[in-house]
Amino acid sequence: MVSFLIILLTVFQLLAAFLLIGIILIQQSKAGGGLGAVGGGTTETVFGATAGNVLTKGTVILASIFLGAALLVQVLDAKANPNRSATENFTDDAKEDPKVDEAKVDEAKVDEAKVDEAKTDVDAKTDDAKPAAAEKTTPAPKTAE
Repeated sequence: MVSFLIILLTVFQLLAAFLLIGIILIQQSKAGGGLGAVGGGTTETVFGATAGNVLTKGTVILASIFLGAALLVQVLDAKANPNRSATENFTDDAKEDPKVDEAKVDEAKVDEAKVDEAKTDVDAKTDDAKPAAAEKTTPAPKTAE
């Protein structure tokens, strides 16, 4: 039952968020710009002369619904899982299967061994290349006598 309420409140929260975005976008700024300038004052045509008041009230109501739903979701989640904090939800996924962690550690050791092999191969190749480069000497510049 609690999970159903959490899902329902999350849906309300999403709807309020999208409506809040929309209602904020159709409001005119104090300078008179925004979508009101592009739409030719559409908000005044639809809502009348009290467009600012209607949109402001709608913004306040939708913001209250959004914040209230967010708080209720958190309270219901805390009641459903009383011994867990909100941050533990993110870290528990990695702790659930310790065998997977051991396998990752073994895999990392194998990868580390491969890296060490590659380093020794590169070092050996560079050591072989160094004497060949040293054998090439440049002749001394001739001086005019």
